Formats: sequence, structure tokens, C-alpha cells
Amino acid sequence: MRRIGSTLTTLAAAGVLALAVPGSAFSANGFLAIDGVRHDDPRGCFEIARLSTVLNFTDTPALVHNVPGCAGGVVQVIPPGLAVQVPGTHSIFIG
Repeated sequence: MRRIGSTLTTLAAAGVLALAVPGSAFSANGFLAIDGVRHDDPRGCFEIARLSTVLNFTDTPALVHNVPGCAGGVVQVIPPGLAVQVPGTHSIFIG
């Protein structure tokens, strides 16, 4: 009986941990298009090397950073369903 109780406790703990995974670990639903290149269910950082048109057709806001690598400050937020032009030498984080 003790062994069954221990097994159930372990399974319950695993279930709680599975439900506690933060939402940021998952991709955005939809697609992000940068100069006509479609990225389905995007996640992570995308480089913008030149003036680009970005369409955010996901369920998550896209954050425009003022330097490559998504390391600089956020200079613009692209809400879901919006298209904007982003200057070169910028980057976009979504996820």
C-alpha cells in the first residue's frame, strides 16, 4: 500500500509540473511574415537587416528591438493582426 501511495504522489507532482509550464515556452499561434517570407508558429528572435514590412498574424505581440539579436531596448510593439515597416539593423522577438 505504501508503494502505491508513493507512486500516486509522484504522478500527481508530475501532473502539477506539466500544468505549470510557462506560456512563453510555446510558439505563437499563427504566422509572422517578414518581407513576404512566412514563419509559421514563430518563436524567438528574427533579424531585420534592411527596411522590412512585418505582418504579425499571430496571437502574440511582436517586440521590435533597436539592435540585432534582440538584445537592445524594445522600440516598438507590433500587436496581433497588424503590419508595420521596421527599419534595418533591428530585430523582432516573438514567442
